[in-house]
Amino acid sequence: SPVAEASLAPGEERARPSALERVLGAIAALCLFSMMALTFATVIARYFLDSPIAGDSEIQGFLLGLIIFSGLPLVTRRQRHIAVHAFAMMLKGRLRAAQRIFVLSLTGVGFACIAYLIFLQGETLSSEGITTNYLNIPEAPFAYAFAGLTLVAALMAGELLYRRLRGLDADVAAEDGETGPE
Repeated sequence: SPVAEASLAPGEERARPSALERVLGAIAALCLFSMMALTFATVIARYFLDSPIAGDSEIQGFLLGLIIFSGLPLVTRRQRHIAVHAFAMMLKGRLRAAQRIFVLSLTGVGFACIAYLIFLQGETLSSEGITTNYLNIPEAPFAYAFAGLTLVAALMAGELLYRRLRGLDADVAAEDGETGPE
């Protein structure tokens, strides 16, 4: 799209998304549309029919979680996390490469630890049979899904680290020419 192409640096090409990225993007988009449609229906039902949709806030919460956790691997793959580059811009050459390797390592390990903690929370939710208050939807499957998506983000960070260490990253040669959100 013209808008997406406008955000690229001159001479930079947008990488084709993988099948996994397309699936995760579709999940996020579908959940966002569902949240919008549910909000619209809730407003209509509440104000015009005087009959709110039962359990809409529970459904909204699960949809929001799915948007966030399906987007996490996408943001990680594109390296578009919110970052402050004030210090990193002072680094040149090998120091900058070492800093990027350190950040990717920390990102991968951090996401793996978070995925494990979310998985443990899912185990607790499952063993205690925790469900939502109104609709009685089991919460454990959502925790497991969130843990899995966080693990996917950790694996994507690991792949980026591997590519950087092997010199397969397109921007390794142009270490100082990085563009992106500040």
